[in-house]
Amino acid sequence: MVKLYPTDLKVQGMAPGLQIDNSKMSVILHPNSGHLDEIRLKSKPDAPLYHRLETNGAMHWNPDVYVPPRPWSHTADWKPPRNISTVAGSIIARSDVWDDMREVPEVDASVRYEFYPGVPYFVSSTTMRIKESVQALALRNAEMVIKRELITHAAWYDIVSDSVIIYDVAHMPDLTDLKMEADVPWIIFFNKEKGIGFAGIQLNYSNASVESSLRLLNPFFYITAGPWIYWARGLSHTFTSSNMQQIVPVLKGSIFSEKWAYLIYETDKTAEPYTPVVEWQKRLTNPLRIQLVEEVDERVSKTLQEIFMDEGKSGWEGRDTKRH
Repeated sequence: MVKLYPTDLKVQGMAPGLQIDNSKMSVILHPNSGHLDEIRLKSKPDAPLYHRLETNGAMHWNPDVYVPPRPWSHTADWKPPRNISTVAGSIIARSDVWDDMREVPEVDASVRYEFYPGVPYFVSSTTMRIKESVQALALRNAEMVIKRELITHAAWYDIVSDSVIIYDVAHMPDLTDLKMEADVPWIIFFNKEKGIGFAGIQLNYSNASVESSLRLLNPFFYITAGPWIYWARGLSHTFTSSNMQQIVPVLKGSIFSEKWAYLIYETDKTAEPYTPVVEWQKRLTNPLRIQLVEEVDERVSKTLQEIFMDEGKSGWEGRDTKRH
């Protein structure tokens, strides 16, 4: 008999364009790419956050790579991705999409979302792999884009000054870049009038290479604005530098990965608009630790047996290899 665990976590729609709801929030994934398209806090149903302006219009755009003269390619440009996997349960709902980057088959990427019951956040994991070296003007990840009119302020924790910076982005000139460290622990967009905030909490960030020297150029995090406002990680991003035509090789075997929690919350219930984010960041970066203890049949051998690669001594001659 199957035991059921009813919760408030619900999934509906056809993948990749799912809608995921719990008691705290509602999330809509883009029907073409399966990327975050809209998020709404249930306690503020009249203040949804979305983008829907440039190209694919999704909120979550990355990973991405720009290899001129080919077009700038984002995972959010998939129509649809070649691979789609969905888990819809009462404890966790998960959406996985992965494919080569459009117009750049030398690079492939994956995007995973995990949703849980009763919490106002979801977890996103992204990976980008360089299968063959490319010459790029931009290599980015962790980009979140929101329609400009929906946001009045940004905030982030500055690890250099050990302080929180709050910035009025409503009056920020177009294409102004606000830069911060690559390991910024959290970053927020919020609307002061509507009392709604959207936060990214960084859980893990890794760059590695299998067969080449890792090639980055001043990795950083930044905010910029136009008809939209977005934050993103520049892994190698000369396109926004003073030398906008400098091509940087991204070498075969390089792997870039991120893991973030994205939180939607009310900013007008605490003394500071970032207070709930600090509290959630402490919880999410210090999770409950779980260890699986397996039941083992008594007939299973307790003697270790190993098959060695080459002939010769093992070093275990004359020793008892039985577990006690």
